[in-house]
Amino acid sequence: MKSLKLTEYELVYLIAQILWTLQDDEDYSEQTRLVAEEVSEQIASELHNYYLYQIGLTNYAHRLVNLTKLIESSKVVLNAKKDVFILARIFYLFECDLTKSELFDWKE
Repeated sequence: MKSLKLTEYELVYLIAQILWTLQDDEDYSEQTRLVAEEVSEQIASELHNYYLYQIGLTNYAHRLVNLTKLIESSKVVLNAKKDVFILARIFYLFECDLTKSELFDWKE
């Protein structure tokens, strides 16, 4: 997938798509589902306009398929990481305390 050479716009599209895609098995209100669907349609429309008017791509289907594959691959990796953490908790393999991680800038 390195050959894709994602632009910043496409990266933002990927992140927004992941953030606004709701899982079917979760219990969301109807209003939440409508907002998520509306946002998804808007970001898809923005990507279409970006390809057509800024880049000049009239046939971007192949690129869009590759972006979708990236989203699905990221979900597979995320689920695998969740499984590792579940197993680690079950078998007490390691403890992961994110509150003391460098990921957070805690003022002590």
